[in-house]
Amino acid sequence: MKLLRITKHSIYALTIMAAVLVLLTACNSTQAEQTSIVKADSLMNEAYLRHDYDSVLLLADRFEANHEMTPMKVYYWRGYAYSRQKKVRLAEKQWRKAFEISIDTDEDMDYYAKCANRLSGLLLVKGDHDAIMKDIVPAMQRLKEVKKDNSTDFAFMQVAVGSCQLQLGNPKDAADDFEDAYTKYLDIIRKDPSISNFTSAIVGVINMTEQNLAVRDYLEARDWTEHFAELLKQYMQLPSPDKVFLDKQLGRLNLYRATALQGLGHEAEAKAAYNRALKTNYAKTAEGQYEAISYLMTAQRWQEATRCFERLDELNQRYERTLSLEYLHNFLIPKYQANINAGKTDSALAVGTKIYVELDSAIVRMQRDDAAELATLYNTQQKETELAEQKAQMERHRFWNLVVVFAIFNIGFFLIHYLRMQSSKRLKKAYLQLEEANERTKEASRMKTSFIQQISHEIRTPLNILSGFTQVITTPGMELDEETRKDVNQKIIENTNRITGLVNKMLELSDANSKTVLDRNDHIPALQVVALAMDSFSNTEKYKIPIDLELGEGTDNLMITTNEQAARRALTLLLDNAEKFTKEGKITLKTEVDDKQVRFIVEDTGIGIPADKAEVIFEEFVQLDDYYEGTGIGLTVARSLCRRLEGEIVLDTSYTGGARFIMTLPLDSLQSQN
Repeated sequence: MKLLRITKHSIYALTIMAAVLVLLTACNSTQAEQTSIVKADSLMNEAYLRHDYDSVLLLADRFEANHEMTPMKVYYWRGYAYSRQKKVRLAEKQWRKAFEISIDTDEDMDYYAKCANRLSGLLLVKGDHDAIMKDIVPAMQRLKEVKKDNSTDFAFMQVAVGSCQLQLGNPKDAADDFEDAYTKYLDIIRKDPSISNFTSAIVGVINMTEQNLAVRDYLEARDWTEHFAELLKQYMQLPSPDKVFLDKQLGRLNLYRATALQGLGHEAEAKAAYNRALKTNYAKTAEGQYEAISYLMTAQRWQEATRCFERLDELNQRYERTLSLEYLHNFLIPKYQANINAGKTDSALAVGTKIYVELDSAIVRMQRDDAAELATLYNTQQKETELAEQKAQMERHRFWNLVVVFAIFNIGFFLIHYLRMQSSKRLKKAYLQLEEANERTKEASRMKTSFIQQISHEIRTPLNILSGFTQVITTPGMELDEETRKDVNQKIIENTNRITGLVNKMLELSDANSKTVLDRNDHIPALQVVALAMDSFSNTEKYKIPIDLELGEGTDNLMITTNEQAARRALTLLLDNAEKFTKEGKITLKTEVDDKQVRFIVEDTGIGIPADKAEVIFEEFVQLDDYYEGTGIGLTVARSLCRRLEGEIVLDTSYTGGARFIMTLPLDSLQSQN
């Protein structure tokens, strides 16, 4: 019994010791985890201060894999690094991820505010006002709900929202947002009058002033220069203000004030403010002289404006600005206008010629940058080649009209001595066309992205089904009755055929832009094309609308020389299109013939197509109604095949009962003569 008691006491002692060891281990683990997090933050800040954005990305990947940094902080730093590398879409994607995850700590909420702030600035530069109102406003509401609306990040989001309101034609709402943001900045400074908070407030007021100047609301802009001046006055009273920063902002303040006063017609006061700006060191820099251009052009001091433009190359080299459409719009076009009004026709001619010559380079550079960014986004060499080629080709089509427009400009420049005012008007008109072309390019990119997402989704679904059935039939000991086995086999065949069909669509798309004429070596009855198309069209259960066949006179025994497979495929795609958009009624397939060609006419009683979209529907990825399934390439492929057979497919816009497509194929020359 004594031995038993000793054993029990020993067990109790060992249990207590184990508990103590567990507690000590847990404490040590927690302490090690905290140390790891602190170290991660320290390394990230070091890379940030060195402006080493490649290292920031590498650290973000490492910390994410090792769970040394929360996903929210990882998204912020990745987005920040991408934005500094001018990979705008990648930055936007990272910051948007912050909107999709749960937030468990105050620190994560602070970084959520940083992500929303950075995203608002990016969207503001892009001019995507709808996205700011759709995404940033709810983010601000979320921050308000958790009492996180007292930061400079939140204040700048208010500035971004106000800027959108201003651009959308709501000046009163914009003024309210700007005033709320300014009040927020003052409250933050009052609680913590640090240099960083003053700097954030000054940057916010600069943005509000510039936005009002951009829409030529000179009265509001002048009022904001007064707030700007008050902030600088307080900044000067700090223990160690940055003298270089202060000089720059004083120069900028007086330049803004001069522009606003000039716009209000107070020329003498504007001139005095401009002269005060000239006394700063900042006014002597390339950046300062560029900012002076706004006042000089408002005051119609064209000669001085042209001299300021002379340092444009130095400024662009300092900020590593590449030749782009934005560069042409923000720098070269205003420079051309200044030289025109200054009467420097030779200089204007040189600038105009440079715009024309460099436009193609700007387009190519934009295509190359976008292609490189897409390569990173999809992370495979195969995707890089495919998407970059598709995007480059699409953008070349969209921007071709710009080349024509600027060719017209080039002619105008040589006539500038005689047609100065007319040339200026043509340039403004061309700028509007440039904006329209950019919008069309964005829409084309959106449609292509939607197509890729849809194809990916449609491939993933049958793959999941095949994987599931494969696991079932390969499970050891799994016994299936004959009926179940047949059903499994049928499902595997169906989904294999589905994947094959999707792959074939991708191959057809890659071949759709080919101009090569197809071999026409098949001498066949015209009705054979009809029969094959209808036969392949009716092989699946999804086709429910009946097809009526009407044979025109002389087509029942008509022989044609063509490529049977291509002709059948083109007609099948037209029938498939009719089936997809016809909920009830019928589809009619007619044949007609004349001396030179045979016509296959597909009519349906579906939703129809507006006459102004008769050519748009044949473009890649275009779907007029997003509620219908499809990839948007069927009509593109059908027309491509038909044209390569030296035929044509058109939409008959006179038909109002639905949609009517007419496919024509040429007769062989011998038969035409007979």
